[in-house]
Amino acid sequence: MMRRRTGSREALGGRYFWVSDGLIVREPGVSAIVGVLEGLLDNGDFTSIRQRLD
Repeated sequence: MMRRRTGSREALGGRYFWVSDGLIVREPGVSAIVGVLEGLLDNGDFTSIRQRLD
C-alpha cells in the first residue's frame, strides 16, 4: 500500500500508513519517524490520525 502511494501526495508520498491504533513509518529510525511527524504537523493531518489514550 505504501509503495502505491510513492510519488503521490497521499501519506507524504507513501512514507507512512496509519490505522486507528497505529502508525507505520516506511523507513526505520528515529529521524524517519520525526520526519513523518513533522510532515503530518505541517500539512494538518496530525490531528486527524491521532487518538487520545486515557
